[in-house]
Amino acid sequence: MGFIFENHNEGELREYYSAEFKLNHPKILYQFRIRKSISEPIFAVIKEGSEALDNIKEGDIISIRYHCLDKSIPAESKDTRIKYITKDSTIGFKDHYVIGLDIHPEKGLIVA
Repeated sequence: MGFIFENHNEGELREYYSAEFKLNHPKILYQFRIRKSISEPIFAVIKEGSEALDNIKEGDIISIRYHCLDKSIPAESKDTRIKYITKDSTIGFKDHYVIGLDIHPEKGLIVA
């Protein structure tokens, strides 16, 4: 399961599969799989108690490094807004938080 994003500046399509961001500790990354639903085009699921939850809050814009499904394409860092953080068991993950992501529109990217 990947997500296709169009870069209007370069006319390229990218299909992202996973992503990562730095925690407040040096050299520690939090890696996660990108997910989607009918109501949310891109989000992450983070286990309750994860240190990653201590490093983000709603409204933050953080640099997230996205990895393409096609491993021959190098990872790309994109400014991403944290839309919401909510505890949600309706998607089938008990004791997890759902984190809504929005790749920052100033970078010229849209979800296709």
